[in-house]
Amino acid sequence: MIKFFRKIRQNLLAEGKTGKYLKYAFGEILLVMIGILLALQVNNWNEERKNNRIRKSYLENLKVDLKKDLENLEGLNAINTYNETEGRYLSSFLDNNLVEVDTTRLIKSIFFCGHIPNFTIISATYNDLINSNNIYLFEDVVLKRLLDDYYIRNNWVELFNDRILKTAWYDYRDEMSKFHSPLLYQDHYSWETSIELNPTWRYNIEWNKIKNNKYLKTQIGMIGAYRIVIRNNLVDHIQKAKTLLNYLEN
Repeated sequence: MIKFFRKIRQNLLAEGKTGKYLKYAFGEILLVMIGILLALQVNNWNEERKNNRIRKSYLENLKVDLKKDLENLEGLNAINTYNETEGRYLSSFLDNNLVEVDTTRLIKSIFFCGHIPNFTIISATYNDLINSNNIYLFEDVVLKRLLDDYYIRNNWVELFNDRILKTAWYDYRDEMSKFHSPLLYQDHYSWETSIELNPTWRYNIEWNKIKNNKYLKTQIGMIGAYRIVIRNNLVDHIQKAKTLLNYLEN
């Protein structure tokens, strides 16, 4: 093809047709430019199709992560609420505010009062989006804000709260374990046994000593107060997950 065009140019020059040669040369340049522009456009189309596939993959994975998060967070919120109720039951017993004492429930409340749900969110897709710098594929400012609001957490606050929580829980567990048998915890973590199936004497619980232990009451009160923080945190993340998921699906 190149030889063909060159031969035409040489014939025009040989025949002295300078004007036609210039017009032909201009046309040839124009064709080359059009060809380059078309090639660039095709390349842009291919790149855009590739980016669209990547965006779609990220969006689908984010929705999968958020649905799993919602299921996990709502489950943990239910567990925390149940544990909070049992903690209040134990606290009422220690303050002599129970009209009737359910011994089996009271034994369980010793365990559940100190059971603290530790939640995390699935951030693999978001982290990959940031670390790979593919976040530039998303021009939606609202989506970026929602993603950052959900996934970026205050590490200092998280560490501080975790420290308080663990301190209260460890102190409660260590102090309470002085007044009952280790079998109480073993039965809770065992698949084969259950507190409902075991007589109360099995755990050798010293109720009077528990009632008279002011330090233990303080730890139970601290755990109860901290559960408010846990609940608020869980509810906040649940709402943010629902908002983000709804935005992605619509």
